[in-house]
Amino acid sequence: MDLLRRSLISWMGMLAVNPTLSWSSGISNKYLVLVELKGANDGINTLAPYETDNYQKYRPNLHLKKNEIINIGQSPLVGSVGLMSAMSSLDDAIGDDLAMIQGVGYPDQNRSHFKSIAIWETGGDGQNSRTAGWLTKTLENIYPNEKIVAHGASLEGSLGLFARGNGVYISMARLNQLAGLNVSNGQTSRNALIKKIIKKKADVSNASQLVSEKLSHFPASKLPNRMPYGDFSGQLIDVLRVIGSETAIPVMHVQHGSFDTHDGQKWQHPRLLAELANGLSTFRKNLIKMGRWHDVLIVTYSEFGRRVAENGAEGTDHGTASVQFVMGGRVKAGLYGEYPSLDELEDGDLIHTMDYRAIYDRVCSNWLNQKNNEWSGFSDKRLSSLIS
Repeated sequence: MDLLRRSLISWMGMLAVNPTLSWSSGISNKYLVLVELKGANDGINTLAPYETDNYQKYRPNLHLKKNEIINIGQSPLVGSVGLMSAMSSLDDAIGDDLAMIQGVGYPDQNRSHFKSIAIWETGGDGQNSRTAGWLTKTLENIYPNEKIVAHGASLEGSLGLFARGNGVYISMARLNQLAGLNVSNGQTSRNALIKKIIKKKADVSNASQLVSEKLSHFPASKLPNRMPYGDFSGQLIDVLRVIGSETAIPVMHVQHGSFDTHDGQKWQHPRLLAELANGLSTFRKNLIKMGRWHDVLIVTYSEFGRRVAENGAEGTDHGTASVQFVMGGRVKAGLYGEYPSLDELEDGDLIHTMDYRAIYDRVCSNWLNQKNNEWSGFSDKRLSSLIS
């Protein structure tokens, strides 16, 4: 019985859905795509302060040369900053709808991958994560269960972003796996809790088959542009199928990495950023041709940045602040915030200049139209023009 109980409880977050599966009238058909850069992306070489003497001093082997950089502009504390040229496939977006938020972090940075990602996904601080996902309360206030398929879906599989949510949250490594779920409605139990869980499990099976049927009308072959190969792009294909089929799931989580470049960063990091850029660039082109780019907002996040100084293995270790990207048809392109100084470090690390929860406030207030939200206390006027 204990084994059965554990097996069934894993299904508790997956509930029955609206049989229509599409957006109901009066509900905004917008999509938020949260891109986790797993392993802690090195913001210093993603958006490099390439003219500062300390950049080359701290990174004699890993610093980017001018021919490896796309100049983006000036930041007050470091001068010129440039995007790694491995991300050149985003050229069209750089001047139009790609925002780069500098120095993102939080006080008392936690350097554990597990603890810090929990902090990011729940909206905690350097000492504690919270119990619920940072978006769950807002989503559940906006979207009644009967009006949508699910409040959120993880295409990578983990549900940490939607922890302790009371709404509908689906965890699937690939949406085509939905068709494989098959639970008999005939299962019974005399235990009330087990009976309830079995019912929910059956509801998920039935709903999953409906979702699978809906997505079958928008296969990857219908996309205007062929997506690149790879796991990250595979997840983005599933997101495009959800959007193309008008399936009502307002938030989707995808993952790329690992960016944990303790060694071999010289070749690993450009490859990872190229895959990220190629995937997002083609994703953007597809949505533009589908007429849906203004209905999509992309936000990246990562546990933390990397140390300023390279280590002895041609890599970098766990650090603090990093750069995060926001992208979409309603995003005003450019640099936001200030790049942390490389002259004033704290124990060899960057001092963050933008609290990550200021981004959450902007997403809730400008994208989800919830001006008074859980993160309003972190509102930062430097982000006021980020999302129209």
